Amino acid sequence: EQVGQVYLDGSVIVVDARGEEAYNEQHLKDAICIDPSELLVDKPVPATVAPKAKVQRVLSAKGIQNDSTVYIYDANGGVNAFRIWWTMKLYGHDDVKVVNGGFAALGKQGLVATKTETVLEPAEYVASDADESLIIDFEALQMITEDENTNVKIIDVRSPAEYDAGNIPGSILYPHSNNLYSDGTFMSGRDMYLFYKDKGFEKDDEIVLYCKSSFRATQTLALLEEAGFTNMKVYDGAWLEWEANGGEAATADDDAPVTSQDGS
Repeated sequence: EQVGQVYLDGSVIVVDARGEEAYNEQHLKDAICIDPSELLVDKPVPATVAPKAKVQRVLSAKGIQNDSTVYIYDANGGVNAFRIWWTMKLYGHDDVKVVNGGFAALGKQGLVATKTETVLEPAEYVASDADESLIIDFEALQMITEDENTNVKIIDVRSPAEYDAGNIPGSILYPHSNNLYSDGTFMSGRDMYLFYKDKGFEKDDEIVLYCKSSFRATQTLALLEEAGFTNMKVYDGAWLEWEANGGEAATADDDAPVTSQDGS
C-alpha cells in the first residue's frame, strides 16, 4: 500500500497530526489536517477523549468515511498520531495505521510536499460505542491499586523526572521514548517484546498504561500490540485526573518498581 496514493473520494485518507501550524508550513500533498486536540474535551480533566458524538462530528466534517483506509503521520515519535489512532480504534475504526518515522520518513521516500490545504467533501461518519476493552477509568484503576493480590501491571510511560515527582502506586516506569530507535523510528515488534520481557512483562499480562494526559500511553499501547501483547487498557484520565481526584501517590522516596531504562 502506498501512503502517498490518496484518493479524494475518501477511500484512502492521509492525516497530518502535527498541528495546524506545522501543516500550514508544509505537509504531504493531499493530506488533511487533524490536530489531536480536536478529538478531546476538557472535562473531567484536560485532554480527555471526546464522547462518541463529537468524534463522529469531527471525522464527518473532515471527510472520513467508515470504510476509509486512514494513514496518520506526525513528527514526535507517534505521540500525536497514535492518539488519533487509538481514538479511532476506540470508536470502532479498524482500518487505521500510523506512518513509521512520521513526516521525515515520507520526505525520505521522495513524496511530494505542499502548502496547499486539502479539504475533502464532508462525509456521514457513524462511530461505534466506545470499546471498553481499550480504556479504564479512575475508579477501576483505584480498585486495582488497592488490591494486594492483583495481577494487573501498571506502566507509567512518562519521563523519570515526572515519575519521581509522583506516580500511581505500584506503577512501573518505562518511558515511551524507549520504544524508539535512535533515528526516531518505532522499534520492531520483536525488539519491543524482548525489551519488555526483560522487564518482566508477558504478552498475555493484563496491563494498564498511563502518562500525564495519555498521549504517550497510546503510542506504547500500539507498539506493544504490534509486539503481540493482547490485554491492554489506557487510563485516559491519566496522571492529571489521578492527582485531581486525590488518588494516592508514590514518590521517588518510596520503594517503587522503576526499570533501569532511562528517558533517552
